[in-house]
Amino acid sequence: MGRSILLVEDEPILRVTLANDLAEEGYEVTPAADGREGFSRIRERRFDAALLDLKLPGVDGLTLLKMFKASNPQAVAIMMTAYGTIQSAVAAMKAGATDYLLKPFPTEELVVLLRGLLAQRAAPTAEGTCPKVQQFGDLIYVSQKMAAVCDLIATVAPSDATVLVQGETGTGKELTARAIHQHSDRREGPLVSVPCAAIPETLLESELFGHEKGAFTGAIRERRGRFELAHGGSLFLDEVMDLGPAVQAKLLRVLQEKEFERVGGVRTIKVDVRLISASRKQLEDEVLAGRMREDLFYRLKVITIRLPALRERREDILPLAEHFLEKYRRPLQKEVRGLSPDASRYLLSHAWPGNVRELEATIQRAVTLTKRDVLTLEDLSPDDPPATSPGGEGSPHSLNEAVREAERRYLQEVLQRVGGQRKRAAQILGISRKTLWKKLKMLGLE
Repeated sequence: MGRSILLVEDEPILRVTLANDLAEEGYEVTPAADGREGFSRIRERRFDAALLDLKLPGVDGLTLLKMFKASNPQAVAIMMTAYGTIQSAVAAMKAGATDYLLKPFPTEELVVLLRGLLAQRAAPTAEGTCPKVQQFGDLIYVSQKMAAVCDLIATVAPSDATVLVQGETGTGKELTARAIHQHSDRREGPLVSVPCAAIPETLLESELFGHEKGAFTGAIRERRGRFELAHGGSLFLDEVMDLGPAVQAKLLRVLQEKEFERVGGVRTIKVDVRLISASRKQLEDEVLAGRMREDLFYRLKVITIRLPALRERREDILPLAEHFLEKYRRPLQKEVRGLSPDASRYLLSHAWPGNVRELEATIQRAVTLTKRDVLTLEDLSPDDPPATSPGGEGSPHSLNEAVREAERRYLQEVLQRVGGQRKRAAQILGISRKTLWKKLKMLGLE
């Protein structure tokens, strides 16, 4: 049996159409023709979701919404109306609505919205409880994919096994390393992070292993490296595939023998460090290409944790957005209470190539700039042109032009976010700098 939905709509044709379409999607639909009938259905049983018309004879939609949420506190509630205003949207949200749709709307839009909201909140169990938003360290989730990741973290954290965290840029690799450290026996020791991609290759050896006074020009004093600083704790190497051959050889020795010498030194230093590394690329490919030592690869990947991209766990998008909204609202002392329906739909439908990091930046920008008490689509995508109907004035002449325009806007946004640094922009986009240059030239941004 599919999830149960209460549908209260006084227009017969729309009521029958929605009931049939939702039934074809596998939902169990209970229709009601007015507010009083809807109230009777609410008293009879519990539902996973409700679709409620705002203007209803008998009992109005907002009153019915309050009754529904009182009996089904964890359920999804979507208001429907042909008389949409910001005021009515805010009133519906205050009364407990999960989302808000303006008539007429395509059934496909409703189905996508329902699927996302129900996946996020989950249906009540027989005991009347439902899974809530979970937090493991700084990882926020409701999805089964992230639950599996956190279960693996909890399992491997107490050991001293080296861990390789793989995932696209912005998926939370450093947060994962932090969670491993926080749940390990080394939690009282330091967690030292090294952004390998941000440190010139010529300085990486000194950064990791330290140097003696006079080891090279500018070495005016002895300096402890990150391995020494992490003694008794954990060391996190972000983008480990950027290590050069000499540093790889020295790292392999540390993993095998737990010892090293500083640059320019002869004294052997013993260290007790748990290594966690991360890569946005598949290290197997780096080994095949000859850029990583095979023996080091096997030392790094004793345990592998693969982080799913945000587009692969869309049910986490809204909980994360709400978490970031609260995070940035408080220090700014803004009365931003939540997301409007169009903002929620935008977040759920966006591709998020920058993953959670991009989502956080989007919410931070919106909270900072908004003058509203609810974030809207305009707050989330202020540079997007207003939508027009197909074929209307200002609409793209072709699908190719629409795609080019979307790509142009996104490239501009990424470049602006990284201050024009093309190497960093290419990393976020997952392409080479040469490919980025070609795209900029093709789109007239060069």
